[in-house]
Amino acid sequence: MDGKTLRKGERYYKSGRVLWVIKHGDRLFSKILGTYPYYVELDLKTGENRCTCPLGGDCKHVAAVMKAYENGFYFETFEEQAELFPEATAMEFLSEVPDLALDVTLKELRFALTTDESGSEVARLFRRALKLVALTGRKEALHVLEEVAGEYEHIFKDYKLSLKLEDELRELEASL
Repeated sequence: MDGKTLRKGERYYKSGRVLWVIKHGDRLFSKILGTYPYYVELDLKTGENRCTCPLGGDCKHVAAVMKAYENGFYFETFEEQAELFPEATAMEFLSEVPDLALDVTLKELRFALTTDESGSEVARLFRRALKLVALTGRKEALHVLEEVAGEYEHIFKDYKLSLKLEDELRELEASL
């Protein structure tokens, strides 16, 4: 991988675009927010890698995962299903650390607001964020959810769902 790609990957890592990294044996699995969400697999022994971006590998997304790993930003598992279902494995780890799960969910939520044409993913992540705010009691996250709800309503004006999400947010605010 050339120096320019490595530097771009480092910037991706430092800007928080690497949502999670799972280490299973000598392999890493990760989700990165690029133009779209991309998934990376990296063999630490051989350096072989794959990415779901248009380049298919040896890209800034792989470099970002390498930088995350070097900085200790990963969960290690010995469960075989991690190779088949790395995202489920990551969610299992995140469920044990609700504050981190909320941070990851808010990043995904903001990102989905710019890429989700149907609004379905935004709604799913919004509801997860509501549950995590209730669980963690992190009131400072409410302003992010208010902004997202307002933008969602603006983009999807004719969706009854936008009103339901607003109501769910108000209920949470009242309960905290």
